[in-house]
Amino acid sequence: MSKPGLLAAARLDGLPDMGRVVVGFSGGADSTALAHWLMGQVERERILLVHVNHQLRGEEAWRDQRHAQDFAQSRGLAIQVEQADVAALAAARGQGLEECGRQERYRILLSHAPGENDRILTAHNGDDNGETILLNLCRGAGTDGLRGIPRQRGKILRPLLDVARDEIEAYCQEQGLSFVTDSSNLSDEYTRNRVRHSLLPVLKELNPRFLQAVGRVSELLEQDRDFLWAQARALLAEARPSEGQVLPGLEAAPLRAAPLRAAPLRAAHESVCSRAMKLFLEQGGCGRLEKKHLDRARQVLLEGGSAQMPGGRELSCAQGLLWLGKNQPAEDYELPLRLGENPLPGGLCLVLGQKKRAETENREKIQNLLFKNAVDCDILSGEDMWEAPSSESIMNGRLRVRNRRPGDRFTPAGRGVSKPLKQIFQELRVPAALRASVPLVLWDGRAAWCPGIGPAEGFQVREDTRLLWTLELRAPGAGEKEE
Repeated sequence: MSKPGLLAAARLDGLPDMGRVVVGFSGGADSTALAHWLMGQVERERILLVHVNHQLRGEEAWRDQRHAQDFAQSRGLAIQVEQADVAALAAARGQGLEECGRQERYRILLSHAPGENDRILTAHNGDDNGETILLNLCRGAGTDGLRGIPRQRGKILRPLLDVARDEIEAYCQEQGLSFVTDSSNLSDEYTRNRVRHSLLPVLKELNPRFLQAVGRVSELLEQDRDFLWAQARALLAEARPSEGQVLPGLEAAPLRAAPLRAAPLRAAHESVCSRAMKLFLEQGGCGRLEKKHLDRARQVLLEGGSAQMPGGRELSCAQGLLWLGKNQPAEDYELPLRLGENPLPGGLCLVLGQKKRAETENREKIQNLLFKNAVDCDILSGEDMWEAPSSESIMNGRLRVRNRRPGDRFTPAGRGVSKPLKQIFQELRVPAALRASVPLVLWDGRAAWCPGIGPAEGFQVREDTRLLWTLELRAPGAGEKEE
């Protein structure tokens, strides 16, 4: 039995009563103490030790692997040994060895916890948390960084986060547990080691309960962080345009990330707004964002204009909408339309369907929905019949789609006035950044339909229409059912 108090602060919050318990096992003091302590908390059959050999320290790495295997065998625990050539992976990805190794470890650990109730346990301790907070403070981090190492992140749990390293080593000594020491942890070549060897001891001398104090700060900041991010997600949902506030389909192009209404973002507290903007940019594929990017994004939100973002994206704000697009010029295109999905350059898909009027008997739906999302096939075919030769006409290329071009004019059905398409977009408050994505459907070279505007005069569905074509602009595969 261990002495009263040793590992008393270890916690298994968030661990289900069933499922695999995957332990990241290096063979060092922390993971050895965690694995041994865990054997007294859950059924041994649930435990899987996973050792990752990064192949970075020559014979020492293989020594660690053998030690991990011996420990598992002597305790009757299952173990999975994985090898990763971190040096080669880091060079290929342009990453540092430490970051690449961390990513590979978590990728491998997650691959061994596929079940809903499976969890991953890592042996991060109170000293690790203190070191992380100090490092992030030196880098000028905000609340996310100053909260330190999260106690739980998805399937990952950290039971020893409130336990000091000295206590862990005392536990190993008391229990007669041998462990290996990573020689790289002894060198001050790495910044974390300098914090561990030089700074942390001074702070512990000033306050012997420094790690406990850091733990309290971490928990308080975690609570604040959770609240602020919840507010940010709610703000993001509020800022999404409702139906009719942006041209149908264009909310999915070209990055499949809907634009945002600027007004709710501008009215929100800066702390919440910046987090909502970060979520928006990440969803749009902006990659790793720094404070300078978020500051520039906020400037665009408040002042309008555009700015370059990571990942080859461009953020624009105009006409009350915030839009994230790709940094690439729009190219002219013109394509024949066929029944079904018609992928368009820029990431959109125009879906063409064919219906008999008898299949859509709801008069109100015809007036409110199909008026804008359909054209009269009877008119296009020149015949008033149930089976118009529409498919043949399509194959002959009479029905086509192309991008908007300078000088295009459009006569919306029922208005009797022809206007430049650019003017119509301005009246509809379509941001300039979106206009290049708007397709125009042609019949024998005449503008017949445009998303958000509907059919042109002469192509609208009539009371006596018997056969019609439906048109829908969306992201590719957006209407498919998931298996």
